[in-house]
Amino acid sequence: MVSKTPTQYSPDIYVFPPNYFLVKLFACKKVCMEEKDLSHQIAEIKTEWEEAFKTMQKYYENELFKRFTIEYDASTWYQFKNPALIFPAEREMRFSTPNAEIPYDYYPSRVAKLGINAHNFAYLADIEEYYPYNFSLFLWEQKEYITPLQRANLRAAHFIPDALVEVTREGLRSFLKLRGQGEGLGLYEEPLIVIETLGLMGMPRRDNLLKFFKEVSEAKESAFELLLETPYLFSFAGLVTPPALNEDKKYGIRRREELTHIKMLMSRYVRAELSYEEMSTELKKVGSITTIEDSDYKPEDSVDLRWVKLDYTMERVKGIISEYEHKAAHSSYYCYADMADALRRIYEKERTAFRSYI
Repeated sequence: MVSKTPTQYSPDIYVFPPNYFLVKLFACKKVCMEEKDLSHQIAEIKTEWEEAFKTMQKYYENELFKRFTIEYDASTWYQFKNPALIFPAEREMRFSTPNAEIPYDYYPSRVAKLGINAHNFAYLADIEEYYPYNFSLFLWEQKEYITPLQRANLRAAHFIPDALVEVTREGLRSFLKLRGQGEGLGLYEEPLIVIETLGLMGMPRRDNLLKFFKEVSEAKESAFELLLETPYLFSFAGLVTPPALNEDKKYGIRRREELTHIKMLMSRYVRAELSYEEMSTELKKVGSITTIEDSDYKPEDSVDLRWVKLDYTMERVKGIISEYEHKAAHSSYYCYADMADALRRIYEKERTAFRSYI
């Protein structure tokens, strides 16, 4: 079964549904024609994916990765509307663009490809940490909650946080381009990307999201309406947690259906069907929380450091912290300082672990 509804932001793990091979059979002719027409472009893009995979392993490595290959499969897009998926049983990570529906590379930069690889392969660590003997339970959690996705992104943030931001950026741009809104969100794009990435990581966010999205909807109405067609606004996602805390309300919204409900409420709010006060009340009713209310809770500890090569990652993370500190000093949005804070939490965790190894 499909583990989740694909979105522009989040490639995911996947297990074949019962009808997969039948669908693939019908798509084969179309795919084969595309591969012939786009063969040169696909070959170049595949090389970029493979190089990104190799780069990832400088920071994040396991013997298991050597058994995986990067493959092109346009039918992955036709069936799941997802530009990149990992297939653990088949030992493949498959990208699906360009194809007949999307004539361009959905994640054009190598940095974004690095982020996609890291996100996808981080699921394997999550399975080993929490579900080593019960893969079906992992799939159930992924179907019901966004926390496996958050943990995958949080793991990746331990070694390539900048690449995660590029995944969000390029995913958003490609999604809007596909829908005829290539001009995007203008000046609002950068803070939105950072806030969404923090939500995808399950780390704290302090910006007034209602005021922010109201401004975005008024300035970029058409693009924002398309954004509301996606299943979730991860900006409103709760804090990342291990599976045992999924139902604990003090960490905010993690159930997929509840986050979808928030998106529906936001649609009403930006159309002035709900006032600011009414929307704030609705968010309280559904338990929307994006900050740490329990001072002892450390969301970064929802994942361990397995497979992370600390001697390489710490320098990269430290450098990116400085970049966000600089951005925070020149912005009225909290999101840049929030990202710097999130990465400092990760860096201190890594530094403590590294010192214990010496």
